[in-house]
Amino acid sequence: MASSSARQEIVPSNQEASAYEIRGRTMSLKEWELNVQVENPVDFLSLAHHGCDLRRIYQAQDLMDYFGMLNGPTYLTLVRHFWVRAQIYDLKASQLEIDEKVLIDPSLEGKTREEM
Repeated sequence: MASSSARQEIVPSNQEASAYEIRGRTMSLKEWELNVQVENPVDFLSLAHHGCDLRRIYQAQDLMDYFGMLNGPTYLTLVRHFWVRAQIYDLKASQLEIDEKVLIDPSLEGKTREEM
């Protein structure tokens, strides 16, 4: 039995590489037309102003670096670039849809989604 420290060789396959695809725009808006609202998920100053000073508790637990990371920089250009090209679908739902179409028309079996 191989130990967990044994070296495992990773060989990229064509199937894995084809799982990712760079797409063009999926919406008609231009990147610079998007307004990105940046906010701090945890605002300690606002909490302290309203009588709930949690900063001391998190400092005692040495968690301020975590909140610094949460409240860290937002790369607006990257967010805009991603948002106009984002295309998300549910893999299980799309597979059910394909199976349903094959049940209706058996000649579609073995064809890709685009060919259907």
